[in-house]
Amino acid sequence: MWALAAMGGVLALTEPWHGMSDPWGVLLAIGAAVCWAAYILLTQRAGDQAAGLQALAISIPVAGIVATVVVGPSVLGHITWQLVVIGLGLALLMPVIPFSLELFALRRLSVAAFGTLMSLEPAIAVAVGLTFLGQIPSVGAIVGILLVVAAGIGAARTGQRSIAPAANVSTS
Repeated sequence: MWALAAMGGVLALTEPWHGMSDPWGVLLAIGAAVCWAAYILLTQRAGDQAAGLQALAISIPVAGIVATVVVGPSVLGHITWQLVVIGLGLALLMPVIPFSLELFALRRLSVAAFGTLMSLEPAIAVAVGLTFLGQIPSVGAIVGILLVVAAGIGAARTGQRSIAPAANVSTS
């Protein structure tokens, strides 16, 4: 139910009924949603199978390999040693804190609750646009924000996982 409310809010924020939606953009947004769903499911499963943050030791290199395969060929000619060093540093620093927090959250929340909470991002983007860029949201956008926030509150209150699976870790 909360995911449907969040979806309604996203629709109100984007206002696709005005006919200005780009079909490729919609297709890419659906692809991004599928990737987010896969990320949530796989991260939760990895978190359930490994103690502490050991799942990150597997998921971050896998993400790096996938990103390299997808994007690598188009940027190969522009890579310098300085860029490689900076990229490796960012690859080590950037994902650790947010992914750690997400891994801990996914151990305690249902997939539906976590996904709905992630849908708060459009509301945050509208607030940032208003605050820093002076972009005034339409009435539809305000309704969308309210729907997304309501869904986030509902998911947070009802989305606790009943039993967080114990990590199956051998101590060999």
